[in-house]
Amino acid sequence: MYESDFEETTIERLKLQGYTYIPAYEWMARESLRDVVMEERLKAFLHHKYPSIPNSELPRLVSLFTTVDGLSVEKRNERFHDRLVKGMTFSYEEVGETKLIDVLPIDWDTPTNNDFVVMNQLAIDGHFSRRPDVNIFVNGLPLVVFELKSPYREDPSVHGAHLQLQHYVKDIPQLFNYNAFVVIADGVRTMHGMPFAKMEYFAEWKSKDGHHIENNPVHSMKTLIEGLMNKECLLRYIQRFIFFKKDKEKSTKIGAKYHQFFGATIAYQEALRAVGIGGNHKIGTIFHSTGSGKSFTMLFLANLLRKSKDLENPTIVLQVDRTDLDEQLFKTFSSAYSFVGNVEQAGNADDLRVLLQNEGGQIILCTIEKFRIKDTEEVHPVLSNRGNIIVIADEAHRTQYGAKGFASNLRQALPNASHVAFTGTPITMMGRDTTEQFGPIIHTYDMVQSVQDGATVKLMYDPKLIPLDLTNVNIDTDFAEIVEQGSSDDALEKYKREYAALKKVVGTPKRLQKLAEEIVTHFNESIIEQPFAKGLIVSMSREICVALYNALKKIPNCPPMEIIMTGRTTDPIEWKDVQEGSKYSHIKNDAEKKVLKERLADWEDPIKICLVVDMFLTGSDFPPMTFLYVDKPMRGHTLIQAIARVNRVFPKKEGGQIVDFIGIAEQLKEATKQYTNLGSVPRGTQLDVSEALILFWQSLEGVRALIPQQFRSKSWRSLGKVEQEDLLADLVALFLGSDTEKDYLEAQLILSKAYKLVSNQMEVRTVVDEVLLYEVVKTQIRKVGMKDFESEQELERKLTKLIDTSLEVKGTIDIFSIAGIEKPDISILDEEFILDVKDKPHVDLRLKLFKQLLENQVKLTFPKNKKQSQQMSELLEKTIRDYHDRVITAADVVRIMVEMRNEILKEVQKRKDLGLSEEEISFYEIIASLEKQSFTNKFIADLVHKVLKEMKKEFKAGWTESHRTDILAKVKLAVIRVLNREKVTGEMLKFLTNALVDEAKDKYKGWPMDA
Repeated sequence: MYESDFEETTIERLKLQGYTYIPAYEWMARESLRDVVMEERLKAFLHHKYPSIPNSELPRLVSLFTTVDGLSVEKRNERFHDRLVKGMTFSYEEVGETKLIDVLPIDWDTPTNNDFVVMNQLAIDGHFSRRPDVNIFVNGLPLVVFELKSPYREDPSVHGAHLQLQHYVKDIPQLFNYNAFVVIADGVRTMHGMPFAKMEYFAEWKSKDGHHIENNPVHSMKTLIEGLMNKECLLRYIQRFIFFKKDKEKSTKIGAKYHQFFGATIAYQEALRAVGIGGNHKIGTIFHSTGSGKSFTMLFLANLLRKSKDLENPTIVLQVDRTDLDEQLFKTFSSAYSFVGNVEQAGNADDLRVLLQNEGGQIILCTIEKFRIKDTEEVHPVLSNRGNIIVIADEAHRTQYGAKGFASNLRQALPNASHVAFTGTPITMMGRDTTEQFGPIIHTYDMVQSVQDGATVKLMYDPKLIPLDLTNVNIDTDFAEIVEQGSSDDALEKYKREYAALKKVVGTPKRLQKLAEEIVTHFNESIIEQPFAKGLIVSMSREICVALYNALKKIPNCPPMEIIMTGRTTDPIEWKDVQEGSKYSHIKNDAEKKVLKERLADWEDPIKICLVVDMFLTGSDFPPMTFLYVDKPMRGHTLIQAIARVNRVFPKKEGGQIVDFIGIAEQLKEATKQYTNLGSVPRGTQLDVSEALILFWQSLEGVRALIPQQFRSKSWRSLGKVEQEDLLADLVALFLGSDTEKDYLEAQLILSKAYKLVSNQMEVRTVVDEVLLYEVVKTQIRKVGMKDFESEQELERKLTKLIDTSLEVKGTIDIFSIAGIEKPDISILDEEFILDVKDKPHVDLRLKLFKQLLENQVKLTFPKNKKQSQQMSELLEKTIRDYHDRVITAADVVRIMVEMRNEILKEVQKRKDLGLSEEEISFYEIIASLEKQSFTNKFIADLVHKVLKEMKKEFKAGWTESHRTDILAKVKLAVIRVLNREKVTGEMLKFLTNALVDEAKDKYKGWPMDA
């Protein structure tokens, strides 16, 4: 089979989609080999579509469409695409009168009115002569190019096809003046992308409907042709899912990936339903994994909404919960101005109100807090009653709840708007019913699929440990002396817990010095292979962050770095001093943070490392960011958002690396489970609102029962400032230090949680102020209980010093280095890594990981039924059990594991000495496992070589299928012949024949692909 077979099969698939096949030699009317537009077909379409245009004017119209100017092929492609999608106004003279008509070269609304042609091996002259494998013409315009490599040979691949297309762009650039996108394929990977894009930005098309994903690589061409190249989908993609992103003078052509195409398309269809007659204004919830391009999906959805005839010039409100996200989205949308039109960014609450009272046709970006009410208002005023307002909420779960009521204000301001939520956080991790606010999940694209598709890079996990030993045996006595003698036992225990806690230990100068050395060494060694890479360090506190920065600065060859954090009035004043070797202080203002974001995203900028506590862990896009140094306990949504900073695609970046100094393995496994097991939230699963309302009213009555009637006030915010303050003081005094203080705090907590479930329901709006009053009272009660600042600071200083002098930092333990084995790349998405392990006390995660790797090697090296395997597994289990029971130390465990590792290496070396390949090992083990045999190892190895050689002569495609018993018989006969020649007879002959053939059936059932 040859590459031409693959080409012909691809053409047949396109013909099944209704394409007309025309061999290249039949394009007889072609005047020059440089021509790439089938002008007669374009003229025929225009004549049929616009019969009022005289035939004599059609050649000029065709010329206007196909003549594009520009200094580069990229610029010509951009100008043609704009003309292709938007059309032009054509003027012509008829009977002395000038007539104007809007003309499109494609009938976008009715795909069947267009002419779809597939042609292969079209010779094209340019700087050099070239023959692209397959060209797709729509109304004579060459919009898609396929470059195919043989699936039947190992060498040519999609990378070779991509390189060949890059040569085509240089050699026959006139073809790419008109190109919408290109397809490259090698039989097991079929990818689409823009003709000028690097390989890293090509993607597979893995779905026909957006819900069912086809991950079988053998079906990749079938899925792309049936999913993307069907006529309706192809035209919709070219018209609505390709845009040019402007960045200063540079223009980049971008096309949607399949999850963005279907996510936006499904959301648009649901929007028409939600807005239509009888619609419930809940469009739905879209879960797309962080880093997979949610901003672009929103952009594509906004374009669909803006261009919709059914929605009649809608207003689109993009609502986010933080200023940095607002800036990021504004930058994305502004860079696509020609695609979505003008974008407005609300500068403040008054600005937002003015924008929303306009008549429509706008895209408005704003943060949720701009839906605040003024001091003179009890409720937010209605800004528009229009029904064609679409609110797109980003990470909606973070802002749809809470007593401040910004989200409720939004719904009050736009009572007839319809809402759609985008989130990178699985619903199961949100803790609140987002689907009740926005509707059920309508499209999902999880982390595992994102990595498989190359939309994000894989994430590797590298655990490290900086051990600490307690050297002060009198630490308890020293604690008691520092804490006041008059303190209660409870106070003493509180300080013990706090200062023995992780933050105090992690922040010791000795440990931070060791951590700094580890980070600099790791980073400098890593960037030898990846010079573009940057690193992000996450610290537990602002104080630790600064202390680590200072420790890093003392190390020779420390890369340029910056701390990113905002200021507080309680900060040490020196944090505002410009740092040596930098233009900035540690405290950054908004303008400085914006500049540093851009510098961190630029791989050529000298700043290589960024230190943070919370900043930049969400809403930041740094493609070169490769290393995440974690020195802060995190879990759930926060952890996933943090590790997603290093999962962005960047040229030559193979993956992101999480270097864990704090021990987040368990939290990482739990979080990734949540992000990859989404079947537990079926479509349509929603909270029963009536039950939630009952719970809310019961909770409210529970708080009211503790408050005398004279102190209850549903409209306390309408009181004067003095009256408000007096009311709060009376309520705080009522509970503070009383027998009912604890009861009140517990009842208010229940009320707060219940309110979050129903905050969007209109019937609770009458008591929102009352709920807020009880929240403020709780806050003040807790605040009164805080200690005096000065005495607290002095106590902290003494206790911190005690911790510093009581701990000794030892060298970092690299368990793999000690064991003498190569450090593995362990993806946090690996199925085995995600699996839970039984919780046992005192289990060192590094030993657990080492044990898992060793178990895997035992299973790979020895068969399950082999005695040696059983003995090694039993030894491993006993070793770990003794360690749990503290019979042996961690060092003993490592020593025993190293010995086991050496045994495995001996076995592997023995097989290598016998000349056994990986595919021959399982056959060798079948014979070697026979207890009553006198075969030497060399004899077994030679026998395996001969058996496999003879079997492979008889294998045919599909030989294991039930209807190919004739082939199976020949394979068995080949085995018997070899065994007979080697004097194997009797029961041994029968057993080995069946065992070897069964192994071959399992190993080579996909012959010849498994060869």
